Amino acid sequence: MASRVVKGGPRLTEYLNASKAAEPIWGDVQKHVLDRAAQPSGRAQDVMHPSEMVKPDWCHLAAWYRLKLEAEPPDRKTTFVRENIFQEGHQTHDKWQGWLAQMGRLAGDWHCLYCDGYFWCDTTPGFCHECGAPKSCLKYAEVPLNSTALRIGGKADGYDPEECALIEIKTLGLGSLRFERPDFLARYEVETDHGKVHDVNRLWRDFRRPLPSAIRQTQLYMYLATHFEDLPCDRCVFFYDFKSTQDTKCFTVQYDERFSEPLIEAAAAIVDCVATDTPPHCNLNGRAGCATCLEFKETK
Repeated sequence: MASRVVKGGPRLTEYLNASKAAEPIWGDVQKHVLDRAAQPSGRAQDVMHPSEMVKPDWCHLAAWYRLKLEAEPPDRKTTFVRENIFQEGHQTHDKWQGWLAQMGRLAGDWHCLYCDGYFWCDTTPGFCHECGAPKSCLKYAEVPLNSTALRIGGKADGYDPEECALIEIKTLGLGSLRFERPDFLARYEVETDHGKVHDVNRLWRDFRRPLPSAIRQTQLYMYLATHFEDLPCDRCVFFYDFKSTQDTKCFTVQYDERFSEPLIEAAAAIVDCVATDTPPHCNLNGRAGCATCLEFKETK
């Protein structure tokens, strides 16, 4: 079933501000990006995504609504800045995946742009197996990790078959630290004549492990790879690009099944509730509901 949107899209204020931009081209670009963001994403809506499940505000009732409606979750927070951040992340993925592919160290699904719809699993192919199109027509489609029984579906950024390791590619900015590690970020505030700034060099020096949500997400990926995809992996390798300096760090996280057990139990309970058409309680705010599940209630 094609996905549909349940309320959301760009903020009206953001769109109106783009219309008032002093330079018409600048305003037109912003409106174009916001218009595209308002369209259905094409992302599967009949599964639970690990990237959402690992967030502290993941609502079980909202997940139930989305599985029942096969609808995109409401989102009122889309802005041009947010879309710009997403695009930068996509480009960082392309860069690292391109280097790994050049080395012959990137396995997963591949998509032939010439065939338009042909996918196959391979390690850095040199041509399309269906039509013979050259490497330049191929696009990496990452590593699908799914469980039909649990209705979980996601994609890892890469897989290195030589190391039997998943690959995750991340960018780190002050905004992501402000959201996930505000205590860590606060340590590097420096008072200047122009107000408070952050000592990004010391901050980056002391950044020694992936962010908590990234660890939880990759642990869930490794659980899916091990239990449902028969994909050998005992660790995940992270590449982090620091936005402020363009420096890079690499971390390795070993597989520990205990991280994923509560999420797997929750997913199984939600699937059971879908099968019996019995909505679960909101795990964040009980019978009153949280902001996410309440929006689904308003728009169902």
